[in-house]
Amino acid sequence: MLANIVHISLNTCGGSERLAITVMQALSKIGIQFDLTTFEKPNMFKLDTAYGKAVASVIQGIRKVNVLRSLEKVDIKKHYDLTINTHGDMLPYFASDFSKNNSITYCHFPLAKYLINSKDPEYTRFLNNAILATMVNTDCSSRKYFQSAQTAYIHMLRNSTVLSNSEFSCKAIRKAFGIDSILLSPPVDVDFFRNTALLSLSSKRKDVILVVSRFHPSKKIENAIRLAKLLKQYEIGSGMKIVGNLPPSRYGYYSYLKQMVQDYNLTDYVTFEINVSFSKLIALMQESKIYFHPLPGEPFGISTVEAMSAGLIPVVPNIGGHTEFVPPKYQFRTFGEGVEAIVSALNAPNSERILISDSVRKYSIQSFIQRFQHIVNSLPTTKIKI
Repeated sequence: MLANIVHISLNTCGGSERLAITVMQALSKIGIQFDLTTFEKPNMFKLDTAYGKAVASVIQGIRKVNVLRSLEKVDIKKHYDLTINTHGDMLPYFASDFSKNNSITYCHFPLAKYLINSKDPEYTRFLNNAILATMVNTDCSSRKYFQSAQTAYIHMLRNSTVLSNSEFSCKAIRKAFGIDSILLSPPVDVDFFRNTALLSLSSKRKDVILVVSRFHPSKKIENAIRLAKLLKQYEIGSGMKIVGNLPPSRYGYYSYLKQMVQDYNLTDYVTFEINVSFSKLIALMQESKIYFHPLPGEPFGISTVEAMSAGLIPVVPNIGGHTEFVPPKYQFRTFGEGVEAIVSALNAPNSERILISDSVRKYSIQSFIQRFQHIVNSLPTTKIKI
């Protein structure tokens, strides 16, 4: 049996990329060979830095990498027993022979629908530079480009077994397309974060608020800075550290955030940690007490689960998938409520940190692998003894 895993790029090194890699692990454990169809060859140095050396062996298990930018040299009509799109939130990848029996789409949230409808400039460039070569001729009008992308996205979801990460996202998919999806929470290495950060430095934790996010305008990191302004004003906590990967294309956004820090007189309270190693991230988790998530409507929140596993108290907006596992007293609607939640979290005893860490063990990598294998095995055309 041969599977095709489709993902825009593993090199972003975010939560959806971790999911794609875990899907590879799940397939290899039951003897399914797989190709990778992507727009960029995997950068092993970046992947090793982000996820650790153990990832290398999984990536090296890829039988063949199909690079879609050189599509004329790649036979995308090649028959695969199973196609798995692990970037179904953004990538409208569809072939006429797809069905619920031979295609799986993991849709974190139906973002593409809204990006296509709004003709989002960044997504438009993505379509023009990459996807459209797989769907339409390059001399088509922009209107036809969007029509083709929209049609492909709808057909992809309606002709595949759709998985999603939370009840919040499942409801959004049902509302947008009338499609029922299977809830499969993404994999988180909860055991690793527990073992390395939960108790190792619990007595040395500082009153620091940690934010972990890719530097992108859609992540609303400015909300963290607005909260920090209130925290400093009321002399709450000793500081905030904002940690994340910064691609060259996002230096403008990063400059905007730094200017906010200066304008709010927060240079002694808010610091940035850019493109840190995985070991550095763990060290920051060991030293901090609170994890703050700045984005309302986050479909799930892998970094939130990682932080909870590591013993940090999460403070999150009261809209999104993270409300399904973060205690209500640490959810907020306004920044004022956010300040109150931070105060409560700073005073939380170690026993509460352990309980919070325990509560997210169900999101382990092993749990994901077992559930995903069960879903694969339930497809009539891919029956495998697991």
